[in-house]
This record gives sequence, structure tokens and C-alpha cells, in this order.
Amino acid sequence: MKIVRLLNEVLENYQFKIADLESVEKLTEFWKQSFEEAYHDIHSATDILAYSARNFTNETATRLLSDENCICTFAMKSDKVVGLSVIIQNDCPGRSHLLATELKQLYLLSSEYGTGLGKAMMEDAISKARELGSSHMWLCVSNLNFRAFRFYQKYGFTKIGNGPMLEVGLDRLLSSIMIREV
Repeated sequence: MKIVRLLNEVLENYQFKIADLESVEKLTEFWKQSFEEAYHDIHSATDILAYSARNFTNETATRLLSDENCICTFAMKSDKVVGLSVIIQNDCPGRSHLLATELKQLYLLSSEYGTGLGKAMMEDAISKARELGSSHMWLCVSNLNFRAFRFYQKYGFTKIGNGPMLEVGLDRLLSSIMIREV
């Protein structure tokens, strides 16, 4: 009951909107800003810019938003994108027998940390995964993103193995694959 009340209070301040092809530039700009805010204390500005230039382009956004297996949801506050979740129907590595949805991204602007928006977006993503018929949700997270790692653990995700090597500019990072039932 407490979670429902909290989510209702949070949702009074935000509006969730499914992103479409008209949202390409908003998505590209949000990716760049939220990535820089999340990793500015881990990576150099040069490495962040190189990663953003390679990964956060209008072409990348168009491909993502055109993928029929993908649901991209914006959290809006006064017509500004302040949060993003991306889920994709995708097999979990090593667990292909499960009906699973990948939580590809869950990003917030740092101004929204601690507001409950991350929890509301996670609940929304889990609800959408259930609607897709999934029994599990999985994700890959950088081992250096301690804030995200703790958030996912608190939300019931457990590590099931090592993920791919992530490259941010010249930095090479280890990652973990985490999973939970939905």
C-alpha cells in the first residue's frame, strides 16, 4: 500500500509518454545529458564525448524507435524529458529458455535522483514486461555504476554472470548481468 501511495504521489509530478519517431532529437539530447551526469566522476570529459558521439546519434535513436520489439518511455516534467526507460523483448544470456524482457536503459537526470521517479519508472517497465508475457526482466550494468547497481539490487535483481566489456572512450569496463522475476 505504501508503494502504491508513493507511486501515485510521484506520478502527480510527472507524465509518462511512449517515445515515437518524432522524438528522435529529444532522445538523442537526453541520452547525452543523462550519460554525462551519471558518469562525469568516472570518465574523462573526452571519453564521455567520444562515447556520446559514437552511440547517441539521431541514427541510433531512429533505429531504436523503429524497432517493434522495443518500448521507449519518457518521463516528462513540464514538457522536459527528465527520465527514460527502454525495454526490449530479448533473450537473457544463458537463460534463453525464459520469456524475458531486457531493461536496456533506465536513465534519470541527476536533478530527479531521490524523487521516487526511478522507482516509478521501474514499476512501469516491469508492468510493461508482464503485459508482453515475460516472466523475467534482465539487464546489463557497468560494475562502476555503483548507484545503479545498488538500485537494481534493491529492486530484486541478482547478478547471474559477467556481462560484456563496455568501452567508454579509452576506458574499458567490466559489467554484470542481473535478472529478476516480474
